[in-house]
Amino acid sequence: MRTCSIEDVASAAGALDFHGVVVDSQSGEAIYERKATDAVPTASVMKLLTTTAAMQVLGPDFRIPTRVYAGSEPGSVVIVGGGDVTLASTDTGAGSYYSGATATLADLAAQTRTAWASDPSLSGTPLTQVLVDKSAFSGPEWQPTWSQADRTDGYISPISALMVDGGRQNPASLVSPRTDDPSGAAAGAFATRLGATTAGASGTVPEGATLLAEVWSQPVSELVHYALIDSDNNVAEMLSRLVAIEQGVGTDFAAIQASTSQALSTLGLDTDGLVLADGSGLSADNRVPPELVAELLQTISQPDIAASQMLDDLPASGQTGTLQTRLTSLGVPPGAITAKTGWINEVYGLAGYMTAADGSRLTFAFFVVGAVTPANRDALDTIAARAYSCGASLANW
Repeated sequence: MRTCSIEDVASAAGALDFHGVVVDSQSGEAIYERKATDAVPTASVMKLLTTTAAMQVLGPDFRIPTRVYAGSEPGSVVIVGGGDVTLASTDTGAGSYYSGATATLADLAAQTRTAWASDPSLSGTPLTQVLVDKSAFSGPEWQPTWSQADRTDGYISPISALMVDGGRQNPASLVSPRTDDPSGAAAGAFATRLGATTAGASGTVPEGATLLAEVWSQPVSELVHYALIDSDNNVAEMLSRLVAIEQGVGTDFAAIQASTSQALSTLGLDTDGLVLADGSGLSADNRVPPELVAELLQTISQPDIAASQMLDDLPASGQTGTLQTRLTSLGVPPGAITAKTGWINEVYGLAGYMTAADGSRLTFAFFVVGAVTPANRDALDTIAARAYSCGASLANW
C-alpha cells in the first residue's frame, strides 16, 4: 500500500503551479501524476528531446564537416560551415570549452596553406581573401522569442552554420558573452590564421572547385554530452537543425517542430500537442507535457535504443554538471538522481531518473511554472527529494 505523499510540498506556496509525473521504471506504471498531461514550457529539459532525436536520426557516429575550397576570384578561398558550433579557434581543442574538439581553425589553416602551396594553379597568387558559405542553415539566426540578454550574458549566440567556440568571446568559458556575428568572427579568425587581409563576405563554392582542407567534429555521441551535462544551448540548436536537414524537413527554426516530432514518433511516442520553437528550450513558446517527457525517458532507457548511450551524460546530484551543487543538502545521496535541469523566466524543470531510498528505480518529470525565484527552485528540489524518500511507496494523493 502506498502511503507516502508529496502533495504537501507539491501544493506549497512556492509550487502552486507544479506539473509532474513519477513512473515505476521497471513496470512502467505511473504512480504519481499532477497535471501531467498539460503542455508546459520546458526550459532546458527540451534538450532531452533534441539529443534523443539526434542520436536516433543522425546516429552516434555522425560527424560534422567544415571545408575550405579555392574561390573563383584569384587569391580567395571559401570556408563552408557544416553547422559545427564546436569548431575551435584555439590551437588545440584542449584550449576550448569544447575540450574534446577535434576540429580546429589551426588544422584547417595548416591544411589550406599546404594545399595552396602545392597546387600550381594557386601557388603563384597570394592568399588574400576568405569568403563564407553558411547556407547549410537558413532563416533568422536569432529565435525572436529569445531574450537578447541570453547572448550578452553568455548563454547562446545567433545560430549560424559557421562559427567558432559556440560564438564565445572567451573560448574556454562555458558562460561567456557571445558575438552577434558568429560567421564573421569565424571568418576573421580563419583569415588571421592564413595571413589573409579580408574576410567575411558571402561566397559560394565554384563548380569543380579544389577542396583544400576539411576537419570533422566529434561524433554526435560525444556532442550530446555538452548539451546535457552543462546544458550548452548552441550545441542543442546545432543538433536540432542537423536532424531537420537529415530528414529533409528544412534548414531553419521552423523545421524543428516537424523534425523532432517525427524523430520521437518513430520511437512510438505520441507527439500531439507538442510546440517546439527551438532545440535548446530557451523559448518560452515551447510546450511539452510532463507525461511525454517521462515516456521518452522510459523509452530511451532501453539498451537497444541508440539514445540510451547518452544517459551517462545526465547531471548527477551532488556530483556533476548542473546538479553538482543541488539536492544533497536535502538528503539525496550523491549520484542517486540523474536528471536534466532547466530554467527560463517562466519555468523550472527537472526530469530524469532516481534510485530511491528504498532501492526502487523511478523515472520522473517535474516542472514548476511561474517566476524563477529561489523559492520555486527550492520547491522543485524539495519535491524531488521527497519523491526520493518515498520511493515505491509514493502515493498519488
